[in-house]
Amino acid sequence: MQRKIAAVLLILIGLAIVSYPLARDAYFEYQQRKLAELWQADLQQIDGDAAIEYTMAQPAIDLTKEMEGLLIIDKIKLTAPILTGITNRNLNLSVASVEKTGRPGEPGNYCIAGHRSRSYGLLFNRLNELAVGDDIVVQTEDQTFVYQVTASKVVKPENVELLKPDGDRKLITLITCDYSVKKPYLRLIVTGELEE
Repeated sequence: MQRKIAAVLLILIGLAIVSYPLARDAYFEYQQRKLAELWQADLQQIDGDAAIEYTMAQPAIDLTKEMEGLLIIDKIKLTAPILTGITNRNLNLSVASVEKTGRPGEPGNYCIAGHRSRSYGLLFNRLNELAVGDDIVVQTEDQTFVYQVTASKVVKPENVELLKPDGDRKLITLITCDYSVKKPYLRLIVTGELEE
C-alpha cells in the first residue's frame, strides 16, 4: 500500500514539475493581456482634457506611472505593454524601455529590452523573424508611431554604441538575448526608423 502511495506521489510531483513552465508562461501571457486591455480601456476613457476616472480595479502596477504604451509587431503576433525602466519585475511582466534613451516619435534612439523566452511566441521569442521593411508600432496615450525595420544583428553585450542616437534620426532599437547558441551571452538587436 505504501508503495502505491509513493508511486502516486512521485507521479504527481513529476506532473507538477513538467507543467510548471507551461503554467508560468500562461500566467505571464495573462498578465500582459490584462495590462494591454487596461491600457486600451484607459485610452477610451480619456475625454479631451478631462481627468481620467478609473471605474475598474487598479492593476498590480500603476499604469499612469509605469506604462509608456504598447509595442505592436503584427508579423510576430506581439502586443506587449511597454513598462518604464529595466527591472526584473518589469522584464518578467513584459518589455521595458531603457532609461536615458530616446522617446517614441522624437529624435534619438528609443530602446526597448525584453526577455527572449524559450516558449514560442512569448515576449521577444520570435524577434529574430523580423526583416528589413517590417513594421514596429508603438502606441502611446495620444499617438501611434510606425517604425520600419532597417537592420537586425547579433552583438556582444558590451557593444552599447547601437543604443546611442544618430543625429536627428528617430530610431527604435529592440534588444534581447540571442538563443541561437547554447549559452545566450550575445544580444539580438533589431533597429528601425520612424516612417514620416
